[in-house]
Amino acid sequence: MKKGTNKSKWILIVVSLMFFSIGAYFFTDSSEEKLAVSTDSKPMRKAKAVDLEEFPLQWREVDTFEQVNEFYEERIHGLSLAREKELTVRPQESTPIPDKDGRMQINEVWHSGPTIHVLYSIDLSALTRKDGDDKETKYLVQPPSVESINIESMNGSDKQSFQHHSQPLHPRDTVVFENRVYGLIQLPPITEKWGYNFDPHDIKDYDQDFLTSFSLRIDHRTIETKGMPVRYFHDKDGHVLQSYTTDEVYSDDLVTVEPTSINIGVASSYVKMKIEADGEEIGQSVHAVIKTEEGSEHPVRLYLNETEEENVYEAWFQPPSEPLTEAVSLELGSLHIHDDTPYSFTVDMTQFKDHSNESVVLNEKVGEAYNTDIILEQVDSFSGTNMNLQLKYEPHEADQEEKLVGAQLAPMNSLQEEREKFVEVVTNEGETTEANIWGHDNRGDIHFQSPALRNAKEITVTVNKMVYAHKLGHTFDLNK
Repeated sequence: MKKGTNKSKWILIVVSLMFFSIGAYFFTDSSEEKLAVSTDSKPMRKAKAVDLEEFPLQWREVDTFEQVNEFYEERIHGLSLAREKELTVRPQESTPIPDKDGRMQINEVWHSGPTIHVLYSIDLSALTRKDGDDKETKYLVQPPSVESINIESMNGSDKQSFQHHSQPLHPRDTVVFENRVYGLIQLPPITEKWGYNFDPHDIKDYDQDFLTSFSLRIDHRTIETKGMPVRYFHDKDGHVLQSYTTDEVYSDDLVTVEPTSINIGVASSYVKMKIEADGEEIGQSVHAVIKTEEGSEHPVRLYLNETEEENVYEAWFQPPSEPLTEAVSLELGSLHIHDDTPYSFTVDMTQFKDHSNESVVLNEKVGEAYNTDIILEQVDSFSGTNMNLQLKYEPHEADQEEKLVGAQLAPMNSLQEEREKFVEVVTNEGETTEANIWGHDNRGDIHFQSPALRNAKEITVTVNKMVYAHKLGHTFDLNK
């Protein structure tokens, strides 16, 4: 991993899911005081009754509030524990949906650190057409969606908007309870330039009120709600469950690894370690297992982020699903290392004749390195101008010291437009296209597009660098 001039950024691939939560909520102006959480409370306002069976969308209805809580906690890692530790905020705010017979309500907000979870509900009555509308049915056929969320300071001096990928409240992703459909938006933390790219060290304690509004898409119309005052609260120390250290250092002929601190949190955890590799370029991931004295094991994939300290990396990961109450150890399985040696192979393009979508299974050996066979497993062609190559990496022995892997070469903590291209595709006519390889362990994928592919009889694909896994196999005993 090459040292950059800028601080490493963490790209979160945030997926907007649509679910629901409900509660009797109250607000406090005290920044010192945590909000109490009552998981068996309900909204004070009753929603207008609607015949759910008349909706063509066929939303799934649950019978009890406990089922709603279970539905949420199954889908948001750590939510149950966050509620128990009083880390969530429950506003008592709703707003009418303009020109609709119903309201929207923000029920709960959890600022977990890397992610803000906003749990909301919409009255089903707001998703019906008015009696005077010239439509065959007053019930929607297409599910509504949340287009964006807008956050503005209470005095209007600061305003930010987050435009996430619009996600409909699809029946398979939602539940209905007492005439409301419930959803969830997951957002990156609020920063100066709100977006997916941020430095995790910029996540500090946070406690501020913002007017929060939504852009909704209902019946092919975009509707803007009024702002609701919402407290966005993050207690950094409150999210830490256990902190560990170790005095051990692992060293072999190639690498030296020294974990310096391990934090297990409610929503995210990290390992900080010093790694030196005898002049080699460190890759981006470490295979590890967190083990307990009772014998439970929690595999984690550690993606290394550079820090401002030389040869010191941080790797963030999702915490184990159960609290770690007994003695804990950290086993490091293997470390990815880069090798500047390229490898190439050719693909016969004459097998794709009519420029349609087509897949050809090949399972051909196209190379070998680090006692690992490189197999071109499948080639997918889309409209004659887009291609995807599936590579498989098969080590000769199951437990060999080093093996070639299909890990990506482009840094995960880089923006797409900044990523260096590590794959070159050249047609038999000399046309060149650049691409990248993505994958893990025994699988790699190369996707590229070029109009020149339509007339090519053969292409030569060159991967300009290798990634190999160097076996560590060392267990560190951790101390609280």
